Amino acid sequence: MGGTFTKGVALGLNGEILAISHVPTTHADQQGVAAGVLDALEQLLTRLPAGTTVLLVSHSTTQATNALLEGDTAHIGVLALGESRDEGRIRKVTNAPDGLNAEWTFVGTDRPDFEVQVQAVLERWRHAGVAAVAVSEAFGVDGGEHERQAGELSRALGLPATLGSELSGSYGLEMRTVSAAINASILPTMLNTARHVRQAVGARLPGVPLLIMRGDGGAASLQAFEETPLHTVVSGPAASLGGAILREGLMDGVFFEVGGTSTNVGAIKDGRPVLKYMTVLGAPTGLRAADIRIAGVAGGSLIRLGRRRIEEVGPRSAHIAGLGYASFADPDLLKDARLVEITLPGSRVGGYAVLEVPSGARYAITPTCAANALGAIGENGRAFGNEQSARTALRLLGERLGASMEAAATAVLEASAEKLVTLVRELAREHGLQGLPLYGGGGAASVLGPVIARRLGVPFQAVPNADVISSIGAALAVIRVERERTVTRQDPTIADLLEREVGDEAVRLGADPASLRVETEYLPQEGRLRAVAVGAHPLSAQTRVLDEDELSSQARLVLGDSARLALGGQYHSLFTAEHELRGLFRRRTQRPALVLDQCGVRLLRFENAVVLVGKPGEVLPGLAPYLGGQTAPHVAVLTSTRLRDYAHLHDRQTLTQHLHDSLRLESRVALIVRQE
Repeated sequence: MGGTFTKGVALGLNGEILAISHVPTTHADQQGVAAGVLDALEQLLTRLPAGTTVLLVSHSTTQATNALLEGDTAHIGVLALGESRDEGRIRKVTNAPDGLNAEWTFVGTDRPDFEVQVQAVLERWRHAGVAAVAVSEAFGVDGGEHERQAGELSRALGLPATLGSELSGSYGLEMRTVSAAINASILPTMLNTARHVRQAVGARLPGVPLLIMRGDGGAASLQAFEETPLHTVVSGPAASLGGAILREGLMDGVFFEVGGTSTNVGAIKDGRPVLKYMTVLGAPTGLRAADIRIAGVAGGSLIRLGRRRIEEVGPRSAHIAGLGYASFADPDLLKDARLVEITLPGSRVGGYAVLEVPSGARYAITPTCAANALGAIGENGRAFGNEQSARTALRLLGERLGASMEAAATAVLEASAEKLVTLVRELAREHGLQGLPLYGGGGAASVLGPVIARRLGVPFQAVPNADVISSIGAALAVIRVERERTVTRQDPTIADLLEREVGDEAVRLGADPASLRVETEYLPQEGRLRAVAVGAHPLSAQTRVLDEDELSSQARLVLGDSARLALGGQYHSLFTAEHELRGLFRRRTQRPALVLDQCGVRLLRFENAVVLVGKPGEVLPGLAPYLGGQTAPHVAVLTSTRLRDYAHLHDRQTLTQHLHDSLRLESRVALIVRQE
């Protein structure tokens, strides 16, 4: 669901496209944007072949993002908990972010009448119009029984509640409180949306599971969306990244999606979206999502003029202004058109260039019109319009600027690209992706993509089905659960418990246990241990599983022609290679290692590694020669069903013991030891 259009796609079990739908996003409808979602779903159902059975519905939404951007947030209460002696310190770090309408109260957890006090606060808030509650307890991640008790009391009174420890398992009371407060502020709106969607989908497709995309590229059940809607911020752009990765197998590069109102730019590295901690309402949260940069320029952006030049393209768009594109109008309608400059409702500045015809109807001049005027969009492109109409619009714009039609069209595209070139360049530099291809999605990808790529000096490629790549990503979505814990020392028991926790939660949210992959990562500078579980919904439309020859071909693309299969598991394959590097005075051998999943997605890559394959009792003694340093090397293990990363274990003895305990029941394993 975008700012201009809501799009849908129906995929078969092998990933083939069965139907596509496009409807205008219903900002003004009584049901809000949910009405457009249901319209798109209805179109899909009517276009499916007769007798088709729908097994799963997956949805990516910008509702949470829009609610925060537009200030559509609820009156909330922040309930801070802790020992009474710490009230002053807790008060300083449990305030809601600026911009939220919030009440605040502290209740001591050591009070004998704790439950009575909490009940009284909640009753007072309910009568004062509070619509949702954020509960945050000092050291709540270590137990949180009082936090859970307060949450249950709140829900019993009909007040939706968010617990800080549910959103983050890391120490940092302020960060957990901010996350809980923001989540609570959008809970009522999201619960209303979820109710509409559940009722409509349930009536049309009774019993069919419904998944909601998250901002980290994973998906979760509608129940999870109702509990933590903050996870869905930037889920639309994240779905596009997921579609590009899962459908097209993109591994490294910058991906941008050009819609009608805005353009989203994200990064893909090692076949995964690059994530970062979200900052919402100017406050850092404990939740990670795709690192998305958003620019207010797109295929439907309006052009604002100065005296003799283009002042700006965007952020106002034709759709929001209620104007049709000139390039999609019948040429006969534009015969006697004239260019006028208008001030849009709610805008303080004027100078927006539009065409006005004798009947009084107006048409926008947009970057899509400019690209059509130059013949830069192929007939099969979603943004392809009427070239004659587009040339009429750009000729009139050129006359206003004292330039030719071609020069005016080029100036529109260059001014549009200017906003995006800096974003793309910064993102590529931050994540080490300079010089790699630029990939485009969205209906207007072919409008701005070639211009941006030319200015950056990189190749450009529009992905197939670019206009519905976000919908494809939602359909192919996997269940993803992430948890973090603050750790002060290395403890494999904590890692095991955290792995089990995220794995169990992923299964609870609908992941197929057979497809589950759990990885842990230790962040020593931050003192955090992170575990991520990823698994497919058993009914999801899967990307095609590759055979052994195709997997080998994928490995050769990454490792070179010397790539060979070292160990093939049920869900993963390990490939190694050998390269001879010539230096000024000597030669050395580099042995890269690569793990791919069954669809060819890159899960792990070491530029230089020692790989030991065999029974656990055979390979574990072989690790000893690589344990001579002050800290243990980075070790990953591949078994017949699972890939485990032990980067969080730095103590040599702890690593050895943990490997022995966790691998003793395996029949055949591969130890992958990273070499510097």
